[in-house]
Amino acid sequence: MLFLHLHIQIPVLKFLNNKIWLLIILIFFNISGCSVKKHLAENQTLINRYSINVVGKHPTISNTELRTLVKPDPNKKLFFIRFKLWAHYRYKNKQTKFNSWLNKHFGEEPSFYNVVTLDNITHKMSRYLNNVGYFNSKVEYSTKFKNKVVNIKFTIHPSEPYRISNIKYDISDTLVKRFFYEKIKSTLIKKGDIYNAYTFDDERDRITEQLRNTGYFYFNRNYIQFVLDSNLMKHKMNVDLVINNVKQQDISTPGEYLEEIHRRYFINKVTVIPEFNPNNTLNYDTTIHTINFWNDTTNYTYIFLYNDKIHLLPSAFNSAIKIKPGTPYSANKVQTTYRKLFNYEIIQTANISFDTTNTPTSEKPNHFFLNSRIQLKDSKRNRFSAEVEGTNSSGDLGIRGNLVFLNRNIFKRAEVFRIRLKGGLEAQTISEPTDDNSGLFNTYETGIVGTIFFPRFLSPIRLDKFNQQYIPNTNLNFGFNYQRRPLYSRNITNLDIGYVWKSGKSVNHILTPININYVNINPTDYFDSILEYEPNRRLREQYSDHMIVGLKYSYIFNNQNMMALQHFNYLRVNLETSGNLLYAINQIAGTPKSDSGYYHVLGVRYSQFVRMSIDFRHYYYFSNKTNSLVTRVLLGAGIPLLNSDELPYEKGFYAGGANDMRGWLFKSLGPGGYSGNTTYEKVGDIQIEGNVEYRFPIYSFLKGALFTDIGNIWTYGKSESFPGGQFNIDKFISELAIDAGFGFRFDFQVLIFRIDIATPLRNPAYPIANRWRIKYIQPVDFVWNFGIGYPF
Repeated sequence: MLFLHLHIQIPVLKFLNNKIWLLIILIFFNISGCSVKKHLAENQTLINRYSINVVGKHPTISNTELRTLVKPDPNKKLFFIRFKLWAHYRYKNKQTKFNSWLNKHFGEEPSFYNVVTLDNITHKMSRYLNNVGYFNSKVEYSTKFKNKVVNIKFTIHPSEPYRISNIKYDISDTLVKRFFYEKIKSTLIKKGDIYNAYTFDDERDRITEQLRNTGYFYFNRNYIQFVLDSNLMKHKMNVDLVINNVKQQDISTPGEYLEEIHRRYFINKVTVIPEFNPNNTLNYDTTIHTINFWNDTTNYTYIFLYNDKIHLLPSAFNSAIKIKPGTPYSANKVQTTYRKLFNYEIIQTANISFDTTNTPTSEKPNHFFLNSRIQLKDSKRNRFSAEVEGTNSSGDLGIRGNLVFLNRNIFKRAEVFRIRLKGGLEAQTISEPTDDNSGLFNTYETGIVGTIFFPRFLSPIRLDKFNQQYIPNTNLNFGFNYQRRPLYSRNITNLDIGYVWKSGKSVNHILTPININYVNINPTDYFDSILEYEPNRRLREQYSDHMIVGLKYSYIFNNQNMMALQHFNYLRVNLETSGNLLYAINQIAGTPKSDSGYYHVLGVRYSQFVRMSIDFRHYYYFSNKTNSLVTRVLLGAGIPLLNSDELPYEKGFYAGGANDMRGWLFKSLGPGGYSGNTTYEKVGDIQIEGNVEYRFPIYSFLKGALFTDIGNIWTYGKSESFPGGQFNIDKFISELAIDAGFGFRFDFQVLIFRIDIATPLRNPAYPIANRWRIKYIQPVDFVWNFGIGYPF
């Protein structure tokens, strides 16, 4: 075994020179010499690869399901080398604790060829084919041996599938039968379908869920039976769906059973213990509380038990508890109650139980009662924390700290109050003259940020029905930040009230009707003289007093299934306006404008604009569920209106950086066909962008990606600072930039560290005839991007 130890220090932008590629090749050939085959006995052969071939087109036969039946998996490779298997052989015979640890975490047992194992796999495949309707199909395998490894190919010859000819329902319980037929359109088993045992299991679960949501507390899937008959039928079968009654042993006649119908249960009373303590020996004080539901005129009464001072009021649960006294038991309402209770930070654990003890007897037929008991354990109400961290901003070193106080139940209705005091110092490198003689740290900031979270819709009028239906939350955010820089000082004050609610399983809404942001700038005399002659109007306004007073709304659609890897879509539409209501009020009131021709509030000109952005993503998973293709489209536009000449700097669009156009540095692309050199960050009013990224596993926690990005930004009107940057419908396509690259993702479960390396393929900053740069690519053109998490 030959080891090669390297310690290389190279500039980031020159890492891909010929010497580095030569070193990479040398490392590869040295490591590839570490063969594992010399450890194999004469009769041992490693499994190199499996393949599965299904003859003909059979969409109901899943290659993915068949692949799960093939075990053991071949030993993993990285660049054609079985590193884990090599580690296993290297460390398994060296009996030290450290070597054992290395073998456990980095080694892998060999996957040997075995005829018995292959025969078992073919039997499993035959059983799977029977379960999806292809009875008596032929499954065979072939092998190809070479140099101590074997490739195995499974070939499946499906038989003609069995289809459902007729369906009958045998349900002797008349009430159960009535409920069943109410949802018959939702059945998963239909005449003419190919028989599928897995679909039959899903149908059992569907019927069970339906009945358990209509009062059948003790009902389970074992009461449902399917009887199949395919005698004298050519690849067809009749299906009898049977829902059996409950069988109870006859006490008077041993060995005999009596049948009775399924009991339907209703909720008798609901008892809630908000601060349950199993060690409590004191008597509880009882509080009776009434809850009104949005789609119901009945007043429902609940029993709350407290053994001490009330810390969590009964009204805190008005939108959380869905179990209604007097209504049929519903498993779905129980799960909804759990989900909403755990939306409260103050609640640490919750347990909902049911029993039939001390329940009344009803005169109505098949009408039985359950008592429900909700036991909650609260979290620690107050928490205090302190955080200190070192910072490095483009080589400028500093220190930052936070003091955080948290109260999870500030107003006794599960409201969360969080306040953070923050401060920081930084040694900023400057080249301009300044009067600042503050020593090593010439930049500092301090501030306060506060948030109050309400687990309901907070408004001047009561919205009990809305709170019940949509599970809304309200966030009140406020803050003040003071920043001192060598060239200016700045005060930033913000206040906003936002609402979040769900209108469906996949749809979320975020509305911020009050959004106020005020920036007060105090430049030094030197910096003020620079700004006076600055041609970039947006930059001038960035360093002048300005105010945003408006509202924001976001619509979010996300149909991702967190329990399974399957295709899904994500859509976010953002709409933001500022200053329009104020401008209308000023117009109606006849407020005089300033000498510069604009309206002011508290002596400050407010911004007026409309801004919209659309973010659409599609996630496609290949059949192996480890490889995926992700596409994204970004569209955005902002228009300054009457009281503004430019969009506020922080509301502009930019391109370049770790999360979008990765072939350019942060905010360095565009706008449009602008080709000049500038020290300004490039910000525009319009954005069009598309991304395609192919993601795949490489080795253990290391994932890889190949990607391309296409897009640009533009200004809405002509810009003196960025000539050629204005959006034009006739030529914007020719001004789209294109890059491509590859990336590595280090997936540590709790954290994903990302490195993306990209280079421009098409650069609109060049003349039209020279914008394709593929044949001019140099190592220095590659841009390294570092990030946490995926880019989208």
